[in-house]
Amino acid sequence: MPLVADDPRPVGWPAGLMLLGGLGFVSVYVVAVLSTRGQSIDSGVMDAVTVTGSRHDLLSSLLPNPYLLLALALGLGALALLRHVRTGLAVLVAVPLLVASTQVLKDVLPRPQLADAWAMANSLPSGHTGAALALALALLLVSPRRLRPVAALVGTVVSLWMGALVVLLGFHRPSDVLASAFLAVGAGGLGLLVRGRAPGSMTRRLPG
Repeated sequence: MPLVADDPRPVGWPAGLMLLGGLGFVSVYVVAVLSTRGQSIDSGVMDAVTVTGSRHDLLSSLLPNPYLLLALALGLGALALLRHVRTGLAVLVAVPLLVASTQVLKDVLPRPQLADAWAMANSLPSGHTGAALALALALLLVSPRRLRPVAALVGTVVSLWMGALVVLLGFHRPSDVLASAFLAVGAGGLGLLVRGRAPGSMTRRLPG
């Protein structure tokens, strides 16, 4: 009988992404929030690039609506259920987890006042950026192989645009955006684990 060379539900790669996302998030939090130098650099960068006046108003008008991005991501997951149940479930598990984690972690993680110029509540990770990354993640999970580069490009542009704007507008520090990116990596690993092998992919068989 022919032997299946590739497991249709690979574990190693998704698990590695989950581990990378978790370790990356913890590292960003420890360096940028729990250290005096990290806080100083992080807040200093935000202060240096934050815009005011008419430029602030202009950029604010260009800020994507995070609820709309989330709705689009969940809509992609719901549509995917009609064609490939595991792909739809992957989106509907990974996307809510990513967005919920940005809100819960922001509320529960402490932020000691070490080097901030003013008292400011913890803002790590960025929920706005998490919503943009959720759409990027949904696009990657549902796209067939031939369209994946386009999906990656669209998702990257939307995520970078959102991440840059929230820093320029003074809503978030750079570390908040980076922390959300690592959460997205971890959520992506979970999504791949739930989805298994993408529909339409070929399973190579060995002669036997």
